[in-house]
Amino acid sequence: MRLSKDFTLQELTVSDTAVKHGISNIPNQDQITNLILLCQFILQPIKEHFGKPVIINSGYRSPELCLLVNSTVTSQHTKGQAADFEIKGGLLQSTPILLSNTLRRLLG
Repeated sequence: MRLSKDFTLQELTVSDTAVKHGISNIPNQDQITNLILLCQFILQPIKEHFGKPVIINSGYRSPELCLLVNSTVTSQHTKGQAADFEIKGGLLQSTPILLSNTLRRLLG
């Protein structure tokens, strides 16, 4: 399932840790909706701004998976509202500014 032009549900939910431990990491419809918003309004604009691949290290995490990776069940990852990522080739110094500007546009 495509969440935005360049991001898929598969890449936002894949987890070697979940597979290794037999944990389901399948989001429900509300979480998928949040992942769509995350991709369309945050990750896609970042990719387009930098013109480089955005590699998702962790997107959606089920509560059980969060606990296994020493996170909490209240993490934004469990809601489909967070992603850990890197921009291929670096450029992370500019990312907080872009995120801030993107959020300002979204929130008016």
